[in-house]
Amino acid sequence: MAEWVTAKELFEWVKEQKPLTLLDVRMGQVGGFIPGSRHIPVLDLEDEPQGWDPETSVVVYCQFGKGASDYAAEVLEQQGVAGVYKLQGGFDAWLKFLASREQDESGV
Repeated sequence: MAEWVTAKELFEWVKEQKPLTLLDVRMGQVGGFIPGSRHIPVLDLEDEPQGWDPETSVVVYCQFGKGASDYAAEVLEQQGVAGVYKLQGGFDAWLKFLASREQDESGV
């Protein structure tokens, strides 16, 4: 079963260049993304096996870290992907984390 990862943890993984694939599973045109992400709408995951690298963790995210992330993680696990994580709070949590980090750095 996929585990949750926080925005702070994910930020550290990206900073450390941990081998991972960031997968944006939001539907349609999306506003913004985590740098380096692949965008595959959640409903397209089942139809097209993506040839995931078994040595690389996959972090899935949707807007708020709810239904779409859960479903995407389940599909990936059924396709044999071992290291699946879901971004807790989704892209919204990522944006909030970055905003709080910038605020801390600026001292405001």
